[in-house]
Amino acid sequence: MDSLTQIVLGAACGEVVAGKKIGNRAMLWGAVGGTIPDLDVFAGLFMDEIASTSFHRGFMHSFLFAALAPWVLAKLTQWFYGANVYKRRGYKAGAMAIWLVFYLGAAAGINFIPVLLGEGLSWYALVPTVALGGWFGWKLWRDYWQPDLKLVEATYGTWVSLFFWSIFTHPILDCFTSWGTQIFQPFHDLRVQWCTVSVVDPVATVPFLILLLVASRIPKSNPARAWWNWAGIAWFCLYLLGYNMWHKVVVNQTFEQSLRAKNIEYQRYYTNPTIFNNIVWSGVAEGDTAFYFSQYGFNDCRREFNPISVIPKNHQLLDQVPADSRAGYFLRWFTDGYYNVVPYRGDTLQVNDLRFGLLGDSLKGNNYVFPILVFKNAAGEWDIYKNNRNKENLELSKKSFGNLFQRVLHGKCEIPQASSK
Repeated sequence: MDSLTQIVLGAACGEVVAGKKIGNRAMLWGAVGGTIPDLDVFAGLFMDEIASTSFHRGFMHSFLFAALAPWVLAKLTQWFYGANVYKRRGYKAGAMAIWLVFYLGAAAGINFIPVLLGEGLSWYALVPTVALGGWFGWKLWRDYWQPDLKLVEATYGTWVSLFFWSIFTHPILDCFTSWGTQIFQPFHDLRVQWCTVSVVDPVATVPFLILLLVASRIPKSNPARAWWNWAGIAWFCLYLLGYNMWHKVVVNQTFEQSLRAKNIEYQRYYTNPTIFNNIVWSGVAEGDTAFYFSQYGFNDCRREFNPISVIPKNHQLLDQVPADSRAGYFLRWFTDGYYNVVPYRGDTLQVNDLRFGLLGDSLKGNNYVFPILVFKNAAGEWDIYKNNRNKENLELSKKSFGNLFQRVLHGKCEIPQASSK
């Protein structure tokens, strides 16, 4: 899931392991552990597109990494406190800068949501984030920069346990989303994806964060601290394992019924929630020569996926890319076969990963969410470029997000057409 959710989950795990011993430092180090697997995104600075995309949610999200990394991190943490690095002004300034940069990034993301919805910057998002940022900066100054920090004393085993649970829960959570997580690396490149929760879901994260913040304000010796933390964990688990799983079952049944009602024959299908919610879901089914895409919302007036768009596979266009080439193998492995191909410009092809759906509830032109360009590079080898953040469909993106937001709140109802005589 998104970085904020992983930080909250890691912090909660840290609190469970060491909250009674070291207080809020347990949350802090748990948050660090929950962030570490996602540092694999920086592979893009040193690798090409294929290698970096393959590496993300790869080894650093594996069970083996979760088993090995905590031993090293525990030693580093003990040295960090034993050598009094945590008291040095230079370190404290750097740490404050990192936390402020992280907050600015999170605040920018929150304020960008109404922009995507076509509303522009909105005061109801801007004012709270600015106020919270001021409070956060003041807290860092008062509670972190000015005081002489106390020594944190915890055993090596405590640190190992803290880092293990904060790291191990990270890939497990990612398996609930639709990108695919290689938890068995380096032994197998299977990408596990249960597709029951959006990569960003405020209903899952915000209550969890609030309960964690309440716990952080309670002294470590007070039993109520653990109660609030466990309440947050319980909310998160019930949402993921109860509410979302129930939605997944209903959505799958509804998609199957909708396909049968249209007499559509298919080999397999794939369903997942749309971004920022668990109310509106997308479904794509694979036939012999085409895919069938549609959406359904739990607030819709009718329990059906409608309309259903027919998306020709055009897989033959990819025949010129050798299956055993890096690009050929990557495209089939990454998309799990849920892709179609369309001409782009010249000899360049566009491969659309249909697991991520369309901009809207039906196929309209080139409104694919995750297109990948396939081309021959300067060395004459087939290569790729992820084109999912191009500006070609910017206006359509804004309109689609606005429509999605309205459908989440109010559902979709078709108005019967008056019959003509």
